[in-house]
Amino acid sequence: MENTSFTFTHHYKNFSLVEGGHVPAFICKNKPPIIFDPGVSAFGPLYYQRILPLMQDNTRLLILLTHSHFDHCGAAPYLRRKFPETQIGASRRAAEVLQKESAINLIRRFNAEYEAKMADDIQGEDTSFSGITVDLPLKDGDRIQLADTCSFHVFETPGHTRDCLSYFFPDSGVLCAGEAAGVPEGDFIHSVFLASYEDYVSSIEKLRTIPAEALCIAHVGILVGRQQISQYLAASLAATQEYRSKIERYLERFNGNKEKVVDTIVAEEYDAKQQHLLNRNPFIANLQAKINAVCKLSGNKVN
Repeated sequence: MENTSFTFTHHYKNFSLVEGGHVPAFICKNKPPIIFDPGVSAFGPLYYQRILPLMQDNTRLLILLTHSHFDHCGAAPYLRRKFPETQIGASRRAAEVLQKESAINLIRRFNAEYEAKMADDIQGEDTSFSGITVDLPLKDGDRIQLADTCSFHVFETPGHTRDCLSYFFPDSGVLCAGEAAGVPEGDFIHSVFLASYEDYVSSIEKLRTIPAEALCIAHVGILVGRQQISQYLAASLAATQEYRSKIERYLERFNGNKEKVVDTIVAEEYDAKQQHLLNRNPFIANLQAKINAVCKLSGNKVN
């Protein structure tokens, strides 16, 4: 799906992207300062340096998680160790997931790949991941007042995961949607319906009803302007439908053999490229989840 007309920025009003690239974190200069989705654990020191100047007149930090994936919460324990009064907000389902030993071990394993690559950069730092206690369990329809001029609205936007939330700040018009509406890369929009295809489509439709002036998209940046946002969400929806069709075609070609579908798509979309948003193992895990999501739809028979 073409998206070459979309222009992303790293700054909009009091929101900014941390260093761009595949580091999926946004910071809001507010009282208290807010960081959205502090990514893999190895980036904890980077986030700390960016947040530290904002903490001079503040006693606490607010972390808002859109979902519980390793690359959206990995540095949260590090930041809480640095700022002990930190509060963490996430969905109630995410709060449960982030206390499960199996989830903690998986997050640690995926984070370890980045820690190994960045060993020189984080030498002497304790970037280890531990279970996360959510102080602010949030649900659809919540309205949270932070200060006289700052509040945010909570929207449940599942599909990428079952625990996805999006946050809308009406005072600035900023919508932080994580990966609920896909992730653009070059001329391609990644459709990341890992938990449910139908929920993912419904969440994109929900996001289209929010009067956002700027859309924070994980791993990429900030899309500014209602027309740009409307066009992007429409393109993301179309890309989602196209990707479902692609998976269904391969399932038919390989008689429902999901392993052959995975091998084929990995060769096309990962191995043929030199730069990637994700490491190979998380990419494969995500792809397997998308194939399973399509297989759950009526009419799909698999081996």
